[in-house]
Amino acid sequence: MTTDKLLKHLTNTAIPTVAPIEIVDAQDISTWQHDTMTFTGVWSARKRSQKLMLRQYLGRISYWQTQDPYQADRVWAVMRRLRLDGFPAPRPVARGLFGETPYLIWRQPRGQVWTPGKASQAGSDGGNLPPLFKSNEIQPNDFDAQIDALIPQLAKLLARLHALNHNGLNNEPLYQATVAGTLVRMLLWGREMGNEELRRAVRQLKPAVVKIQSWPHRLIHGDPYLGNILIRDKKIAALLNWENAAIGDPRWDVMTAAHHLHQFSPSQADELVNSYEKISGKRIANRPFWYAMIAVRLYALKSWVARALEMGSLSPRHAKWTQDLAAVRESAFAYLDEAGL
Repeated sequence: MTTDKLLKHLTNTAIPTVAPIEIVDAQDISTWQHDTMTFTGVWSARKRSQKLMLRQYLGRISYWQTQDPYQADRVWAVMRRLRLDGFPAPRPVARGLFGETPYLIWRQPRGQVWTPGKASQAGSDGGNLPPLFKSNEIQPNDFDAQIDALIPQLAKLLARLHALNHNGLNNEPLYQATVAGTLVRMLLWGREMGNEELRRAVRQLKPAVVKIQSWPHRLIHGDPYLGNILIRDKKIAALLNWENAAIGDPRWDVMTAAHHLHQFSPSQADELVNSYEKISGKRIANRPFWYAMIAVRLYALKSWVARALEMGSLSPRHAKWTQDLAAVRESAFAYLDEAGL
């Protein structure tokens, strides 16, 4: 079945209507893990159309687990709950199975993804930390000029997310994202791979982890880096891609977003954290530890994927995600040094 026919089949199966939905302007934006298409669904009988996105959940890797078969269920439940709370997230439309592969369809908000352009990197005050993103891999845009206004908006949005009541999600497949649990999981990944260097890096984090006082767990996005943020009219329109959503320490979200900003400008990363602290009334201590923790976790997960590819237990499409493994490794050890660990 061709891509267009498959898209039409899945859409009409998941969204039964009297008259078939026509598919126009289909675009493949598949990632290293999932097949994803954006398209416009046209209801001729109703004389209306909607911009939609369909994602087939082929992969099973999340930031919290290497075997995570419940991503579609989690995204569906979380987006539905967020929409009920009026939180800016995509609107879930339909779900289904194609064979044994789950897929979701949601209404895609209008806007552009927030991606720092070359200007951000050119003006970086990142010191000696190696950049994870090479300038020729980044598409420039006009968000650099807007970043001072967008950072407080992101802090406010994350604080709003973390203030939501998540009791309605208690029976959904959301990972309990603890700092200690993540440390143990990384050690297990290192042992599974026989990667002693990774295990040493994780052990360097242990003294700081022991001292961390856990915050009350809330619903977190899990990966609110800039590429998962949609901008429209100089404002944040939506937070996208909820596959890594979890119930966990809110600092995961704040410091993951700050870690991504830190690659380009530590001062802007500090501004984000400072803004969040002011809005939430909570102080995030030992920021260098969090940068190191997040960097080592990324190194651990990419190392696991690279090893699984060598063993032939993952689809070759995952190789795209490990192309920067050397830079990620270098960054992880640089952040450990910066944190004095």
